Amino acid sequence: MSMFRAFVLASLFVAALGGCASKKSLAAKSAVETLDAVLVPDAVVSALQKAGGGHFHSTALLRVEASRKADPAEGKPASPPAVTTMTDLWLDRQGNFRLLETNDQDGGREIVRVGRDIAVALRYGKLVKRTAEDAETARFLAEAVGAPRTAWEIVRRQVEVKGSTGGLYDLALGQRLADLPAAFPAGGGLQKWRDSIDVKSLGGSVGLSGAGAGRVPVTFECKATFHATRDALPDVLPVNGEVAVSATVDQIGKVPDVTMPDAETLHVRQRTILEEKALLGGIRSSVTLPPPPKKKAGP
Repeated sequence: MSMFRAFVLASLFVAALGGCASKKSLAAKSAVETLDAVLVPDAVVSALQKAGGGHFHSTALLRVEASRKADPAEGKPASPPAVTTMTDLWLDRQGNFRLLETNDQDGGREIVRVGRDIAVALRYGKLVKRTAEDAETARFLAEAVGAPRTAWEIVRRQVEVKGSTGGLYDLALGQRLADLPAAFPAGGGLQKWRDSIDVKSLGGSVGLSGAGAGRVPVTFECKATFHATRDALPDVLPVNGEVAVSATVDQIGKVPDVTMPDAETLHVRQRTILEEKALLGGIRSSVTLPPPPKKKAGP
């Protein structure tokens, strides 16, 4: 074999290896991008509506606490370091729904929408019915199915997605820190600590059914521990955290029609004319008006 032929064969072999690596990298990127798209709450709701409704159930634990034990002299923190929330959403073929949400801090809510009416109650409270607004309906539905996305946003920069056999994706801790796509909003305010997350352990899986825009995440499991900083100040301690989300979707296309339970009607009292004048008078008295122009003397 001539040296030129051996060089050509070696070059082709190296190119083949590079092509395999490129295809493998492309497949991994595609899997991550797939989950980026299907785990968006609005996409989950849309897919369920196209499928004729379904029952979404999730349990979500979020724990965030200072990296050292609390000093008894500092008193009890304003909020508990860990909260577990249980959510059930039943969405029927007509787009009516019932949302039941509770947590281990004795909080929760129930929301039922049927037609143009919506009834809302806090835990242990009475359902109060009124006319629904489309914008709030979309927000309630997105919040109901948002637990998987919350976990995904926490681990996204360090997640490695393995395989897609039968629509099942395995989640593991990757070795590289990836940049977040533009679709992910930048952390700000109370969520700024998310930008500094360093995931320490990660495991889970996502199971999809359907195809295209109708793909539904029928199973979601993600458990991770992480470390994060809050502010670059010497007296602000870093935090250790844990997120554990388990979610399932069943009864696809088989949820019975949601009906409105007994609920009190919200009575909106209209103000009287005297009240309106009093309010306007109060506003007027709080504004300093310029003095009226002086009239010119006549000829």
